[in-house]
This record gives sequence, C-alpha cells and structure tokens, in this order.
Amino acid sequence: MDTDPTDSAPTPPPAAPASVPPPPVGGAHASLVTRAKNILLQPAAEWAVIDGETTSIGRLITGYAAILALIAPIATLLNILMTPFGSYLFNAMGFLIKLLLIVYAVSLGTILLLGLAIDLLAPSLGGTKNPVQAMKLAVYSGTAFWVASIAIILSPWLWVALGIGYGGYLLWLGLPKLMRVPADKAATYTAAAVGIWVVVAVVLYKIAWSLIFSAMTGGLM
Repeated sequence: MDTDPTDSAPTPPPAAPASVPPPPVGGAHASLVTRAKNILLQPAAEWAVIDGETTSIGRLITGYAAILALIAPIATLLNILMTPFGSYLFNAMGFLIKLLLIVYAVSLGTILLLGLAIDLLAPSLGGTKNPVQAMKLAVYSGTAFWVASIAIILSPWLWVALGIGYGGYLLWLGLPKLMRVPADKAATYTAAAVGIWVVVAVVLYKIAWSLIFSAMTGGLM
C-alpha cells in the first residue's frame, strides 16, 4: 500500500507575529515628562500632535496640570528654607501648610482661568469656540509657567515674567492650530490672551499675599 508523502512531511513552524512599531513620541498617550519636554523644546511639531488628541478637561487637569502645578509650592518651600525664618516656620506647621496650599491654588488657578478666557475670546477673534481645545492650549502653554516657577527660589516676580513670557510664545504658536484662528488674527488673539494671563496672575498673586498676611496675623490660624 502506497503511503501519502504528505503524511510524513514536517509541519512548518507558525509564522512569527509581525512586530508592532512603538507609538510615536508625543502621541495620544504621551507621558507627562515627554509632553512637557516636547512642548518646551519643539512646540510647533508638538502642537500638531496635541491638536489631534482626544481628551477631556478633567483628564488635562488631573493628568497634567495638577501635577506640574506642584512645582510652585515646592519651590516656595525651598525658598523658605533658604531664609533665616525657615526653621521657625516649621514650628508653625499650620501656617506653612496654608501658605503652600495658597501658592498651589495660584499656580493651578491661573492656568485654568486662562483656558476659560481663551474659549470666551474665540468667537470675537475669528476662532472656533471649543472648551477642550482652549484648555489644551492653556494647560500645555502653562508648562512654561509651571517650570518657570522654580524661579520662586530667587523671586516670585521672576516666575511670572519668565513663565508668561515663554508661555505667550507657546500660545502664539498653538492658537492657529487649536482654535482655528486665521493667521492675520493670531497675533491679536495671542496679545489678548497674554494680557488676560498677566492680569489673572497679578490679581491672584495679590489675593494670595493678602491671605498669607491674614494667616501671619492670625486671621487663618
């Protein structure tokens, strides 16, 4: 009886699965560090990536803004430690905690209010009203503001100058892409947004110092 030659033929090994390329840098799930580095060092390319991402205001705040805003109170604490009163303030722990919370509120609140303002300005300056895109623009431009808060160690006003200075440049690059602003109105939109940013930062800064003074005199103790 003849034997079918295919009966004894060896079974070929299964094909190796196709390799999956890694996600591009700055993709939809870019890490916080990667996003911060890219928006500061290669902002034009990163805005194009950010424009195509699907996200929510809540995710922008909890996954990015609320974390980077911590730099300001940490820098404030370091500044305090460098003063002759540093050791004394650790004996007034209640006041110190309130101070750091106030600084954190200013750091985070400034950018969130900026996002609201950018969205409200859109229709009058040729842009498309979109609260998520506006908050993307504020939060990722705010990266410069938060990173610059390291300068609190030297001067709080240096933080505001450096942070809003470079942050305004990031806004100017991102506005046409995210808010669909015509090129001839991008400069006006940027100037209005930066002006509001400065006013909000100064007002919150003054409110913060008022609260800190009240805490020092026993108003919040």
